Amino acid sequence: MRKNIYLVFGLSFFVFASLHAKVPKQNPFQLVDVPDSVYLKLESAYQLITGFDSVNAGRNVRNLINRKDFIFKNDLYSFKGQGPHFPRCIFIFKNPKIYIFKSIGAFDFVGVLHEYLECIKLLELSETERVLYLKTIASYLENESGLTYGAETNTLKQP
Repeated sequence: MRKNIYLVFGLSFFVFASLHAKVPKQNPFQLVDVPDSVYLKLESAYQLITGFDSVNAGRNVRNLINRKDFIFKNDLYSFKGQGPHFPRCIFIFKNPKIYIFKSIGAFDFVGVLHEYLECIKLLELSETERVLYLKTIASYLENESGLTYGAETNTLKQP
């Protein structure tokens, strides 16, 4: 009787383990795969905005509307250097144009909003896009509020 319990338990464990092994694991650090042309623009812009050089900001891109969407398309994105002490910047891509915000939400709340108004005109955003992006930017600014990214004062370059 005891052997049968061990046998059933062992077989159950084996079946469960083999079923679990077939489930594909998701990468929690997966990022949006941006084209090389956009990558170069983001790298250059991040250096101009923050003063940080070669921090791989152009590859560290996340979709702000849907963090589980890793396909690069017309949308609102954040990007930053690799590491917790690099501030997040945002950009909007609307094929073939890209608008990279020069203001950093953690340090220049009003600047981000002014740039968004400029972006609406330059990218000719639809009313649906305007509302969706504004809601997302408001959430971004709320999340950035009070962050210092390790700096005692804002020593980053600002336009």
